[in-house]
Amino acid sequence: MDGFGNFISMLDFVLDTKRKRHITGGILLSASLLFGGLALTVMTINNEEDIDEQ
Repeated sequence: MDGFGNFISMLDFVLDTKRKRHITGGILLSASLLFGGLALTVMTINNEEDIDEQ
């Protein structure tokens, strides 16, 4: 639990301005959209292969 507290403290120190928080939030949002798109692609390709086998 102490490691988690240190991690939160470090994040608070690094993201001390609105501009840094805004940039970090944009990067995290972009990464989540990228991985969500990849997951959707994998799910739709898998369904098409199942239909072709039947």
